[in-house]
Amino acid sequence: MLPVIDISPLSGSDRAARLAVAERIGATCQEVGFLYVAGHGVPDGVIADARAAQEAFFARPDDEKRRLTRREGVYRGYIPVTPFGANRKDAPPALYEAFIVGEDPAPTDPEVAATSGLYGPNVWPEEPAGFRAAIEAYRLAVDAVSRRLIGAFALALGQEEAVLAGLFAHQLTNISLLHYLSRPGTGQAPADDLVSHRDTNAITILLPSPVGGLEVQRPDGGYVPVPPEPGCFVVNIGNMMECWSGGRFRSTMHRVHPPRDRERYSIGYFAVPDFDTVVQPLPGLPVTRKADDMAPRHAGHDLAGFIANFDRHMREHAAV
Repeated sequence: MLPVIDISPLSGSDRAARLAVAERIGATCQEVGFLYVAGHGVPDGVIADARAAQEAFFARPDDEKRRLTRREGVYRGYIPVTPFGANRKDAPPALYEAFIVGEDPAPTDPEVAATSGLYGPNVWPEEPAGFRAAIEAYRLAVDAVSRRLIGAFALALGQEEAVLAGLFAHQLTNISLLHYLSRPGTGQAPADDLVSHRDTNAITILLPSPVGGLEVQRPDGGYVPVPPEPGCFVVNIGNMMECWSGGRFRSTMHRVHPPRDRERYSIGYFAVPDFDTVVQPLPGLPVTRKADDMAPRHAGHDLAGFIANFDRHMREHAAV
């Protein structure tokens, strides 16, 4: 069972209270890199509206959704149904579809051209009614949570709270609305049909599915379920935060093991700093992992590489 950490003190003026929360977060991330976050301040109504908008969108006709399909090289818009897994020939793969949004600058914002569209405007559907308002309200609310957590991670590393926050002025952060399709009669996906991975971003804030499905790797290599906890987000660090920490924090392998006989909906917030951010261990921190893991990485190029790999995956499975 992951620890449940109440982060409400991070919103207050008491630095000692913020530091105490940060130290709990830091201790957890040294061990497993995953935690439940309570006291986040996102209203229940905002979460409920986002869930309802998500389900209503994915229920729209397929041709209507496909008109919003994302362009190659740009991570905004609709992702048509594709396999989520290794696609073994002797077992039907889990299938999912997604819709991606992020910050919503005007097309004329200089950062759009400077980042080749990685920092660019969203693609919004006309239907269902209220979709944009609900998802934007959710994005802004979780963005505030992310900024508080980013400050707490800095504190946990013995840094000033603002040392990382300034790297997210034109953030490449995205929110992924995810829908895993039901596959009646096929039961659970075989364990080796799943893609275990570490997140490449800084931190992930997940609104988990009520049906579960997330699994986190134990130190011995096995996997344990991470069921939804009422009123909580699931938060994990990614490779960028591991690098900033000099390897003190762990970016942990995890996977999605969705039940095949039920629909699964989740919303992931993937915090990514500004395009030109060079991610490397913060000054004065000892490097505790392999040197190649701690090598400087360019945030924009890192995301572009991820998207290029995703584009290849989509082309390979275009017939699904």
